[in-house]
Amino acid sequence: MEGFEKAIGSKGASATVTNSSGSSLLLTRPPRRAVSLWTCSKLCGVCFIAGVIVGFTLKRRVRRWAATLLRRIKDD
Repeated sequence: MEGFEKAIGSKGASATVTNSSGSSLLLTRPPRRAVSLWTCSKLCGVCFIAGVIVGFTLKRRVRRWAATLLRRIKDD
């Protein structure tokens, strides 16, 4: 197990390990990329605000479109 730990260490995503019988193994692991809680919170806040702005804009456009459509129907 020491060879495995030395081979993996803090290097990249793959390593070659030789066991006692002389055959080698290629071991892979996904890279560790974590997002900090602060970064995640900022991203969530920005997305929430953008969603609120887009929601109100869309609501206003739909109301205008519906009012125009109803006026056309009423005039006919």
